[in-house]
Amino acid sequence: MTGVSQESINRLWRAVVLQALLDAAGLGRSLNPSWPEWKHQQVKEDARKWLLDDSQDLTDACSAATIHEESLRKFASRLVKGDTQARRSLIEWRDTFAKQGRKPADELEVEQESYVQDEIF
Repeated sequence: MTGVSQESINRLWRAVVLQALLDAAGLGRSLNPSWPEWKHQQVKEDARKWLLDDSQDLTDACSAATIHEESLRKFASRLVKGDTQARRSLIEWRDTFAKQGRKPADELEVEQESYVQDEIF
């Protein structure tokens, strides 16, 4: 891909993983609040399946996002079990990620996302 930085690709895939975690935790409703309850449940179950089942898609996404897959699976498992600390960490990552998205690309703090990843997983 020309004109697209590796950092942009990495950030895109981190956003994919983050959204799957939010969906799995039941925190992704704000994207489509008008959906019926059964649709929210379906999205939640699909996200959980993708995060917890063995799949090449998740392996590829983790690789592109530079996230350790096994650590992500353990974290997702904690979320699914209702771990409140995992949920708080996820919300913190979401908020940090959103703040970085509002900065120009040359001001992004890549170290902070790595720190958040280390703290979360």
